[in-house]
Amino acid sequence: MAIPDYLSTPFGYRVQKTISAPITFTGIGLHCGKNTKIQLLPAEPNEGIYFFRVDLKNARRIPAHFDSVVATDLATTLGVADREEERVGTVEHLLASLFAIGITNVRVEVDGPEIPILDGSASPFVDALVDTGVTVQPFSTATLKIYRPVRVAKKGAICELLPRDRLRLTTSIEFAHPEIGLQTYAMDLTPVGFQKELCSARTFGFLQDLELLKKHNLAQGASLENVLAFSETGTLNPELRRYRDECVRHKVLDAVGDLALCGCWIEGEMLSYRGGHSMHRLLLQTLAQYPGHWERLPPEPLPAMVFEKAPGAFHLPSQVEPNAYASVLSLRL
Repeated sequence: MAIPDYLSTPFGYRVQKTISAPITFTGIGLHCGKNTKIQLLPAEPNEGIYFFRVDLKNARRIPAHFDSVVATDLATTLGVADREEERVGTVEHLLASLFAIGITNVRVEVDGPEIPILDGSASPFVDALVDTGVTVQPFSTATLKIYRPVRVAKKGAICELLPRDRLRLTTSIEFAHPEIGLQTYAMDLTPVGFQKELCSARTFGFLQDLELLKKHNLAQGASLENVLAFSETGTLNPELRRYRDECVRHKVLDAVGDLALCGCWIEGEMLSYRGGHSMHRLLLQTLAQYPGHWERLPPEPLPAMVFEKAPGAFHLPSQVEPNAYASVLSLRL
């Protein structure tokens, strides 16, 4: 099902939403190699997105926030700092899907240590979310507005947030491989753009790294069905390649998922060169060092609206244009 065009307006990101019904996914974890079941459940306004390990006794809520990040080795892992077993790995594809569609409040129940990798992309998540539909909630979203640059650099990698009136991502990667090399991709994030251009880009990896990764208990569930795999000179599964520049598109997808850990919508542009999960986390952590460079606009109650819920969509009142709410919400459209 296609995302309705009106969900791609800036207004659509400034209203809190949850899913209209539970959604279940099952599959193998990319790194743990274990089959896992997750269930997405509707959540109340202002609850945010959070994870809960239903297979553990006395489990605690794990907020989808950069303060909850406990590891960034080839994936983003969230957890409880003083409980080694209470972790949820490879959250970025699911979070990217929720963030890009504009879903702000969801409880994610997980019965294992990792979110299923599925086909290696975010496409299965997006398809299920769109088919299920969203429920609009009577609050605006919290918004991080960037006024001045915030920049981090480490070991040749650079990430930066710049002022902009909506979220844009510009990412460059560089690998010494004949089928990758230097690639750059940029886009203004919208639900439709994410669905059409990013969500189907798959995780990629290199055959020569596989043995070492497995020795470190990583990539235990990797296969040619869920990873775009490269040999030293070519692609091992070219028939499953979806874009010529699939690698950089997937890096942008990962960046969307990591930016979701900000816990609010972002008005700004993220530029990155050779970035990754650890750099994205560092960028969000660094915001605290530059309090005058940004502002967090808190959520506010919305004026009375009549929302009609439908599968895969919501409808604004026909007699009022979306921009009419901007002054009420103090939003900058």
